[in-house]
Order: sequence, then C-alpha cells, then structure tokens
Amino acid sequence: FKLLMGFPSFFPQDQKVVQKYGDKYATQSKYQVYNGPYTMTGWTGTNNKWSLVKNKNYWDKKHVYLTKINDQVVKDTQTGLNLFQGKQVDQTVLSGTQVANMKNDKSFFLGRQARNSYLEYNTAKVKVFKNVDIRQAMSLAVNRKQLVGKVLADGSTAPKGFVTDGLAANPKTGEDFAKEAYTGTGVTYDLAKAKKLWAKGLKAEGKTSVTYTLTADDTEAAKKTAEFLQTQLEKLPGLKINIQSIPYKTRLARSAKGQFQLVITNWGADFSDPISDLGLFTSDNSFNNGKWSNKEYDALIDKANNADANNTQKRWEDMVKAEKILMNQQGNAPLFNGVVPQLINTKVKGYVYNTAGVPWNWKGMYVTK
Repeated sequence: FKLLMGFPSFFPQDQKVVQKYGDKYATQSKYQVYNGPYTMTGWTGTNNKWSLVKNKNYWDKKHVYLTKINDQVVKDTQTGLNLFQGKQVDQTVLSGTQVANMKNDKSFFLGRQARNSYLEYNTAKVKVFKNVDIRQAMSLAVNRKQLVGKVLADGSTAPKGFVTDGLAANPKTGEDFAKEAYTGTGVTYDLAKAKKLWAKGLKAEGKTSVTYTLTADDTEAAKKTAEFLQTQLEKLPGLKINIQSIPYKTRLARSAKGQFQLVITNWGADFSDPISDLGLFTSDNSFNNGKWSNKEYDALIDKANNADANNTQKRWEDMVKAEKILMNQQGNAPLFNGVVPQLINTKVKGYVYNTAGVPWNWKGMYVTK
C-alpha cells in the first residue's frame, strides 16, 4: 500500500482547482496546483524548458535545500554531452559508444530500471501468432546477449523472464523473483531449435513463407533493436520482416488500438512487486495489446490478487507459477532489462533514485561548493 501511494496515479488532487480549470487542468504549469517540495513554472504544454521552484507552502520546506531546478529537453545525446562538459547542465543522458567512453568518469551514473523491453505478438490480428511453436521459434532466434553487449552496449542486461532482476525477493528465502521463476525457455538463444519449431509451426498453419511488419519507436536505441531483430528473425526460413519506426506517442496509440503485427514495447513496474508486471498479461487487461490469453495464468493472477492476497507465501508461489507459464507459452518475448546511463555533476548530492515507480526524488538534493 505504501509503495502504491508513492505512484502518481494516487497523488491527491484539489477538487476546487480541478473544477476551476476544467479542460485546461494540468495542460500547462499555471493550470496546476502543487503540494510537493517544488512547484512548476514556465511549462506551456509544448515547450522544452521549465523550472521547478521551491514550494513555500510545503510542509517540510526546511529540508528542501534548492531554490530552483531548471529542466530542459535535449533530444540528441551528443548535444547533451557537450552541454555537460561545457558545465551548462548538471545531468545528461548517454547512449551508444558514449557509455563505453564515459563509464569510468566520476560523473557516470547507471540508472538501473525495473523496465523490460519486449517483443509483443498480435495474436488477435495475426492468426499464425496463436501458434506457440511460431512464438517460441521467433524468441529462440534472438541472441539477447549479443543485443545488450554489442548492439545497445549501454549497460542494459539480458532478462531472465518478464519480471526484471532485483524487483522483489521471496519473503521466506530472500531469493530474487526473476531467479526463482527462471525457466530459460522464454529467453534462450537456440537457432537450430528455432528453425525446427518454425518449420513445424508453418506446416501446421499451411504456410511456406510469411511477411510481417515490426513496429518500433523512432529513438536511436529502438531503431538499433529493431534492425537487430530483423536480422535475427530473418534467419528463420521464409520469414520477411519490415520495420516501421514511428514516434513514441504514435506507437503507444497504435499499440493500444491493436494496430500492429509485431511491436517492440516496454513496461516499467509501477511499484516493487511482481504483480505490477504480471497483471499486464491477463486476458482482460487493457494493456495486453497482443491479446495473448491463458486460463491457467488468469486463474493464478486472480488467486494472487484475491484468495491468496493475505497469505504472503502462497501469493508469491502463485506469481512464480504465472511467470513460468508466461515464459513457457511465450506470451511475449523479453528482450532486455533497461537502464538509463547518464552523467551527474559530482557536486550534486542528496538525491534519491528508485528503480521502480517514480525514478527521482529531489526533495533533499543540494549542491556542494
């Protein structure tokens, strides 16, 4: 419950202010009300610069040490690096070869995330994807170690399953959920086995060749991932992959409407519990855009949420079993556990970084001389 309360969906809203601004509410900084350590100024809804200013009405303002934090969007990581090295910004995100070049710098910070990038199959739109052999074959054809080590090379790690490493521990034994639920089935690279399952699956579907469109964001990392997957998947005889790179907001909208065949998407846990990930793939979940469905999986998640909700150990076991079904049936194909490599001025102290939910807490942040 405490973890949930720290997530934005549960932040309190002032009814009077919401009603006062109506449709304008939260569309610009001036149409919002603030109860946190900072208030927001200068955001018009579309501009790329704004500021967080110390909230004079905050209940614990004596422990808020900065008077202002200036934010700006820098889309190109090389531009961001130049600004950082020119001491014009105190924090910037890195990508690609920048990570290797800067990882030994005192300012380097690898922000690990409870976020999994995965390949989603649209089983509602593409009949062939209802075939588990087809789904497994495509997953088995992807070398995840090569993806994170050679292609992304940004500190991302190969996943053990859909739930990310380090998210939660067994309440009795302390073992990490991802390790305990690991089967190997859903994230293994085995091209020879992939080709056998692929041939079996195509034969069962009465196909000799197929062409699919792989949708992805138009970011540098997403484009690299899509191109790598295209190369890997086209090693399966008779499979042709076309890439569609589109802006993030467009990709989200199309995914929600089921307007894709294959899509590279990602999910970050809202709080540090496996259910935040596993709940996504029940048959009736609105975020289950590919419409994969399994009755046994649904029943286990229902037990974890209801019948076993107050039995910590049984609930844990329900979720472990559910994760194993999701991977053994290849409900999706996890690709990598995400990170945000970045540089932070070594004089900046006192911030809190969370892997799940809201990443940054700047309440106690300060700058040394």
